[in-house]
Amino acid sequence: MQRHEVAFVIAFCRHIELEVKRFTDAGAGTGWWAKEFTRRYPSCLHIETFDASRAACRLYGHRQSELQKLSGREADLVVCRDVLRYLNDADAAKGIRRLARKCRGVLYLHAITSDDDIDEEGSDMAGFFRPVSWYRKRLRDAGFRDCGMGLFVSHKLKSFFPFAIESR
Repeated sequence: MQRHEVAFVIAFCRHIELEVKRFTDAGAGTGWWAKEFTRRYPSCLHIETFDASRAACRLYGHRQSELQKLSGREADLVVCRDVLRYLNDADAAKGIRRLARKCRGVLYLHAITSDDDIDEEGSDMAGFFRPVSWYRKRLRDAGFRDCGMGLFVSHKLKSFFPFAIESR
């Protein structure tokens, strides 16, 4: 499943003719996303991974940073999986604004919401389960266009012209 997720995001970037020169994984955890991305997209020379956990940074070589303090050069593709739900509303909103500063192309965002069907026995139930509308509003306000399936295109990407029916 993980390999397919990475391939899907890369396919979207190729479909909109976005050449990924800089990649950022914000909340990298074990680093599996960046490893698979590197394998599938070897022409990307600038790959950076961040995590708030000192242990994850020590074990996997990430730079330590909380999402709401994320900084550095803009990236063409930014991935943020399963981070926002662990932050309170104020920090999550700040994190989204930081993602908007960081991203100059595509953001791939995964967050379990209160609108999702959640297997409570098999899932980590820690965190804040907000409605999807909460995320969409803040992402839109931060300058992202929702293309569905967790894909958001930054307003900074001037070459992106979807058909009106394809995005929100």
